[in-house]
Amino acid sequence: MMVPKLLFIYLMILFCGLLTAQSVETAETLQQIASDSLSLAREKEILSEYGFRDTNKLGEVAEMLEISNINSWKRFLGLEPQNKKLDAMTLRKLGITPYRALLAQQFSVYGFTELSTLAEVSASLNMPIKKLKQMLSLTDPNSRKWDNNSLQSLDISTEDIMKLWGEFSENSLAYGLNVTLVGMLTVFAALLITSIVIGQLIHLNRPPKKASPDLKLSPGGKVIAASATLNRSVIVAIIAALHIHQQSTEERKRMALTFRRTPTNQWRASAFLRMPNREINITRK
Repeated sequence: MMVPKLLFIYLMILFCGLLTAQSVETAETLQQIASDSLSLAREKEILSEYGFRDTNKLGEVAEMLEISNINSWKRFLGLEPQNKKLDAMTLRKLGITPYRALLAQQFSVYGFTELSTLAEVSASLNMPIKKLKQMLSLTDPNSRKWDNNSLQSLDISTEDIMKLWGEFSENSLAYGLNVTLVGMLTVFAALLITSIVIGQLIHLNRPPKKASPDLKLSPGGKVIAASATLNRSVIVAIIAALHIHQQSTEERKRMALTFRRTPTNQWRASAFLRMPNREINITRK
């Protein structure tokens, strides 16, 4: 009984895998068909607008597209720029579609194509992408949801982008001054706030004020200032205690001088530095 069940489970897993692979292949096929249909439709537009197809020669296509920088155009097509023999070959023989030739022409002239994203266009023109989205009147220009969209998907031509870039170039000086002014004001405001905060830090650890003494006496013992709440008898007692303390201190100093007198040499103090016998001996010699 276990073998048929395992076989049935194995067959079900295999069937699901085949369905998944087939669905993936179908999606890729549909995507390829859609891409090919768009390319064919674009090639018809190119034929009606510029008048060439894949049977035209490379040199003829360059003249029809009015390409000035042929070397850059060939480089975008993956061809050798200095090879003049390629100019006499048809696009079909070179494996180049008319749409690809048009994209190469756009890249050689503008530096981007209609398949370029907004981020690539912004980098190519050195133009802030936020300003580009504002000039294109896109909703929510601060969002990045438009950055990876191509010009073709947004229905924007390369000529429209160049017109916007011309307007931006004319006002780029004013735009740069505004950005610089906003940046300087921001920096100065931050410095001002920082200086104010640092100046207020000294009030956090302020030392406590010293309490004023209740009684101030002059060197002579007279009262200079006294607290209004201090009693007269208390003042007299304080003065008396201070006087007794000073007297006892002076007496202790005198006693210390008496008992701790520095010893002196009487012989040296009387200036007799030589012994008499020494003088006699010196005379005899």
